[in-house]
Amino acid sequence: MICPGSRSAPLTLAFVNHPGIKSYVIPDERSAAFIALGIAQCTKLPVALICTSGSAAYNFAPAIAEAFFQHIPILVFTADRPPEMIDQLDGQTIRQKNLYGNHVKRYYELPVDENQASSWFVNRTINEAINLSQSGLPGPVHINAPFREPFYPKPEEPIVYNPTRVIEINESLPQLTANQIEKLKTEWKSFKKILVVGGQSDFRNKAVSALQALAKKLKVPIIGELLSNMHAVPNVIQHAELFLGQCPNELKATLQPELLITFGKSILSKNVKQYLRQYPATQHWHLQPHGDYADTFLQLTQVIRCTPEFFFTQVPAVEAKETFRNQKQNNYYQLWQVEEHRHSGNT
Repeated sequence: MICPGSRSAPLTLAFVNHPGIKSYVIPDERSAAFIALGIAQCTKLPVALICTSGSAAYNFAPAIAEAFFQHIPILVFTADRPPEMIDQLDGQTIRQKNLYGNHVKRYYELPVDENQASSWFVNRTINEAINLSQSGLPGPVHINAPFREPFYPKPEEPIVYNPTRVIEINESLPQLTANQIEKLKTEWKSFKKILVVGGQSDFRNKAVSALQALAKKLKVPIIGELLSNMHAVPNVIQHAELFLGQCPNELKATLQPELLITFGKSILSKNVKQYLRQYPATQHWHLQPHGDYADTFLQLTQVIRCTPEFFFTQVPAVEAKETFRNQKQNNYYQLWQVEEHRHSGNT
């Protein structure tokens, strides 16, 4: 995604002449950044943003912050003045180092002068930036590129693409050991009121299938907001924001879980968040394969490093002889269903 400018001409020429890159030119930086955000969100692949030096880069900031919290891979290339011209009142010159602060996974500064060592450094740095944007929890990476004039080749000088070294990283998702699974199964069986809450997530067929089985066979109520992409799960609770904000305290106490299991990112519902903070579960397990975790409901007791689809196909367990516990869980499930149907217009 290229935003036209003079200082960024070397970047523009490099991208448009690369046979493996599809380039789009969008003059407005803010619009370009959000378009890049949408493409990366859809493809799950890094999208590059290119702009000239100065305040142009600040217009990327809203989309960069969104990409950081939504874990969307974006590569931000900002052209810059050479270091000796910073703070010299030159036009379109600001302090671009760490421009986006803590809303990028990492900041990189490319060398301004070209030689054999700097060429190796640039190649290694770009490889690292691309890999970092996709590894663990994906996110935006900022690459600042200072340039001296001239920015354009001479008319008789051909622009040639030379294949460069590509460094690949093979990563695998973390998995639970057999001992960890057995321990979680044992703990699972000790609870009679289990509740699942899904935050903002991409739609994944395997996760939906696992949650369908969880609701159908084990009668576990599942709260899924619109952005959780759990609309395909039968009897998912979609109106908790409505009834938790107005139901009496006696009902809230009855709906209080013993075990809360969460996955995904943000929970938009203010009433759901307030309810689970005021009526905390005995245990709160959060499923997250990578990265820093949040204690949204102020009660987190365990972070489980695996995907939701792995967890819900491997851990949930109930034995036929546990009729008392099964009935308690079924009653708990029905309480949530009654409130959901009452506020969704279903009969």
